[in-house]
Amino acid sequence: MRKSQTQQRKSVLPIGPAGAMPDNLPADAVAGDAAQQAAQQAAQDAAQQAAQQAAQQAARELSAASVRERVLALLGLIALTPLALLVVELPARSATLSVLGSPLSINLSTDSLLLILIPVLTCAGVDWVLRDHPDVRAGEVPYLFPFWVAPAFAALALSLLLTRIPTWPVWILTLLIGVIMIATLVFAEYVSLSPNARGYAVARLALTGVSYAIAFALFTLVYSARERSIISATLTTLIAAGLALDLLAPHIIGLRTAAVFAGVIGLMVGQTTWALNYWNISNWSAGLLLLTVFYVLIGLAQQYFQDRLSRAVLIEFVVVALAALVVAWQLAGVR
Repeated sequence: MRKSQTQQRKSVLPIGPAGAMPDNLPADAVAGDAAQQAAQQAAQDAAQQAAQQAAQQAARELSAASVRERVLALLGLIALTPLALLVVELPARSATLSVLGSPLSINLSTDSLLLILIPVLTCAGVDWVLRDHPDVRAGEVPYLFPFWVAPAFAALALSLLLTRIPTWPVWILTLLIGVIMIATLVFAEYVSLSPNARGYAVARLALTGVSYAIAFALFTLVYSARERSIISATLTTLIAAGLALDLLAPHIIGLRTAAVFAGVIGLMVGQTTWALNYWNISNWSAGLLLLTVFYVLIGLAQQYFQDRLSRAVLIEFVVVALAALVVAWQLAGVR
C-alpha cells in the first residue's frame, strides 16, 4: 500500500528532459522571455533605423530638388543679365587717379557694369545655393566665402570675353559655354563641401579642371591688355590667390593655413607677371607660363598637405614645367 502511494507521488512530480528537477523551469521561462524581448527590441530597432534611412533619403531628394531649382534660377539670372544690358545704353564716364605718381584712367560704361554685376550676382547666388547644404545647415561649415571664388572668377572671365566679341553667333556660344562652366562649378562646390559625400572625388576633379581653365583664360586676358605692371601684376596676384584658396580646400586643412599658402602662391604668380611684362612674347605664351607657375605651386602645396611630397613628385612637376616652357617657346610668335 505504501509502495503504491510512493509511486503515485513520483508520477505527479514533473521531470525535465535531462532528468532535471522543477527548480530549473523558472530559469528556462525567464530565458525564453528575455529572448522574446530581445527579438522584439531588435525588430523595433530595425524598423526605426529603416524609418530614419527613409527619412534621410527623402530629405536628400528634397534637398537635391531644391539645389537644382536654385542653380537653374541663378543660371537664368546670369544668362539674362548680359542680354538685358545690350538694350541699355549708359553714358560713358571716365575718372583719372594717380597711382605711384603715374596717372591711371578708369572708364565707366555698360561693359564696366557687366564686369561688376555678373560676378556679384554669381557670388550671391552661390552663397544662396550652398546654404541649402545639410552640413551648412548643421553648422559644420563655418564659412562659405572661399567657395564663391571660382564661380565668381568664371563669371568675370565670361564678362571679359563678352565685352570683346563683336559677332552675334560667337557671342551667344560664349555665353552658353560660360553658363555651363558656372553650373559645373556650382554643383562641384556644393558636393565638395562634404568630404564623405558620394561623388566627392569627381566633384573635386571637375572643380580643379575648370579652375585651371579659368586661370589660363584670366591670365591671358589680363596680359593681353598690356597694362602697367602695377595693374596686371596686382590682378594676376588676386586671381591666383583666390583660386588657390578654393583649390587648397580650406574646410579640410584650415582657413588660416590655406590663406597663407594661397597668398604666397598669388605673390609668386604676380612677380612672374611683372617679369613677363618686360618680354616681347605672345599673349598665349604669357598665359601658359603663368598657368604653369600656378599649377606647379598648387600641386606642390597639395602634395605637401597629403604627405606625398617626394623626389618622384618633384621630378614629375619639373618635367611638366619643362614641357610647358617648350610649348610657350613655340607660341611666342603667335599673335
